[in-house]
Amino acid sequence: MPKVFVFGLDGATFDLILPWVAEGKLPHFARLLAEGSWSPLESVPNMRSPAAWTSFMTGQNPGKHGIFEFYEPVPQTYGLRFVHGGMRKSKSLWTLLSEQGKRVGVINVPMTYPAETVNGFLIAGLDAPGVESSGFCYPPQLMRELQERFGPYILEPGLTGYLIGGKLDLAVQKLREELAQKEAITTYLMQEYPWDFFMVVFRSLDAVQHCFWKFMDPLHPQHDPDEAARYGTVILETYQQIDQSLGKIWAMLDEETVLLVMSDHGFGRKHPANNQLNHWLASQGFLHYTHEREGKKTVQELSLALLKHLYRFLIGKTPRTAKEKLARWFPQLRNRVQSRLCFAHIDWSRTKAYSDTLFPNIWINLIGREAQGTVSPEEYGEVIDQLRQALAGCRDAVSGRRIVERVFHRDELYSGPYVEKAPDLLIRWKEDEVIQGIALPDQEKEAADAVEETRPLIPGEDPRIISGDHRLHGVLLMAGPPVRRGVQLAQARLIDLAPTILALLDLPIPADMDGRVLEEAWQEEMRSAWTPSYRDAEPASPPLHPGEDYSKEEEEEIAKRLRDLGYLD
Repeated sequence: MPKVFVFGLDGATFDLILPWVAEGKLPHFARLLAEGSWSPLESVPNMRSPAAWTSFMTGQNPGKHGIFEFYEPVPQTYGLRFVHGGMRKSKSLWTLLSEQGKRVGVINVPMTYPAETVNGFLIAGLDAPGVESSGFCYPPQLMRELQERFGPYILEPGLTGYLIGGKLDLAVQKLREELAQKEAITTYLMQEYPWDFFMVVFRSLDAVQHCFWKFMDPLHPQHDPDEAARYGTVILETYQQIDQSLGKIWAMLDEETVLLVMSDHGFGRKHPANNQLNHWLASQGFLHYTHEREGKKTVQELSLALLKHLYRFLIGKTPRTAKEKLARWFPQLRNRVQSRLCFAHIDWSRTKAYSDTLFPNIWINLIGREAQGTVSPEEYGEVIDQLRQALAGCRDAVSGRRIVERVFHRDELYSGPYVEKAPDLLIRWKEDEVIQGIALPDQEKEAADAVEETRPLIPGEDPRIISGDHRLHGVLLMAGPPVRRGVQLAQARLIDLAPTILALLDLPIPADMDGRVLEEAWQEEMRSAWTPSYRDAEPASPPLHPGEDYSKEEEEEIAKRLRDLGYLD
C-alpha cells in the first residue's frame, strides 16, 4: 500500500509557476508537471486561509466544519473573537488516519492549534499564540528535541515589523531562514520517525506575495521601478527556494509513495476596494458614521487617533517573542482590540449593513442578531436585493469600469449547521481589472478622509505592507505509481483532497465529506480494479479547545500598555 506525502504551499499560483517553468526557472515543478497529473485547485469561496486549510483537512465546506476566518462575530455584540483549530467541529484527516492505525507526521498546517493527539506527531501552525504555548506540539517533548538540534523554532518569519521599519533586506533574510529551517526539520523527521502520511506546509510564499507583489507587478498602482530593481525578484527567488526543497524531499521518497503538492488558494494583485467598503456603504445610505451626528471628534475618536500611531510603533518595535507571550496570556485583549479597529466610528443605530474592511464581506445589521440591529427579519431580503443591485454598479475610481464580478449570498456558497457564522454577502471582484479604489461621490470622499484621519490601520490593510492578495485557484500536482503522467485534470477542488488521500491509503471515506475522489488522476488499471469505499458520517465533534476568558480588569491593565497585537506579524 503506498504512502502519501503532502507538500503544502500557502498561496502558490500557476499564474507564476507555469511561466517560470517555461523559462526553465523551476526544474522540479517542471518535472512534476511532466511526470504527474495537475490542475488549478479551487479554494473555498472566501479564499481565506483558515477556512481553506480546515476544508482541506476535513473534506468539508466551512458551513459544516465552522471555520470561516481568523475571527468570528460574537452574537448580540459587534465584538469579534479570534479562532483557532480547536474550534473546528469536524475530525481532521490526521485524526481519521490515526484512528485507522496509520502513522502520521504533520508540520505547520494552519488551524491545527492545539495539537491533536495523533498516531505520530503534529506541530501546530500559525493559529498558535507561540512556540511555548501549551499544546503547540504533540508529543510535547518533540519540540525540545527539534530546538536542541535546529535552534529556536520559527513559527512565522514575522515580516510586518521589518517592513514597517523599512528593513526589507532583513525581512527577506528572515523569510529565507524560516523556509530553510522548515525544510531541515521536515527531512529530519521524515527519516527519524515512521509514517504512512506526512504533511508539511511552507507558508513563506503567502508572506512574500502579500508583502512583495508590488515590486514584481508593473501594473500595481504602488509599483516603483527603482524599488522593483532591488526587490522585484524576491518572489521568484522564494519560488526557486521552494523548488529546491521540493526536489530534495521528492528524492527522499520511495517509489511507492505518492507525492501531492497543493496550495490553499492562489495569489494576485491587491487593491483597496475591500478597505473602502464601509465608505461605499455610507455613500449608498446603508451605513452612517458617528461624526455625522456629533459634528466633532469624540473622546473615542481621539483615542483611536492615538491608537493609529501606536499600532505603527508597536508592530515595528515589539519583538515577536513578546507578541507571542501577550497573545498567549491575553487572548481576549486581541479580540477586543480587533473589534475596535474593524468597526471604528460606525453609528450602529442608523446602520443597515457593514463590513470589517479587510475582506469582501458585508453583514446585515439584523434585529435579534446584532446588538443594535436596525433591519427586521422581514426587511432582510429586501436589503439584500438592494445591496446586490447597488454593488453591481460599483465602478473603479480611476478607470470608471465596473469592478464587481458577482455578489453571493452565504446560502448560495455554504451548507451545514454553521452557515450562520458566515457574512451575509460575499463580493467577487473582477480579477482582470486593475482596481485602484471604489468611485465615491465627492462629499463621501471628504467624509471618508475624516474617518481615515483617526481610524487606525490594522494588519492586512496597510498599503505600505500588503500589496498582494488571495485568488480563487491554487495549485495541485500529483505524482506516483497510480497517477497518470503529464495530464491536466479538468477540475479539482480543495475539498476533494481529503477523500482522495483516504482512497489512496485504501481507507473508507466518511459520507459527510463534500469532496470527491479524483479518480481521473489514476492510471487506467487502478481505476478498473479499484472502487472507493465509504462509511457513515459521525456526529459533529465538540470544539477541541474552546479557549479561556480573562477578567475585565486584566484586559484593561494590558490594554493600557499594548493596544494592538494584530495577527502576530
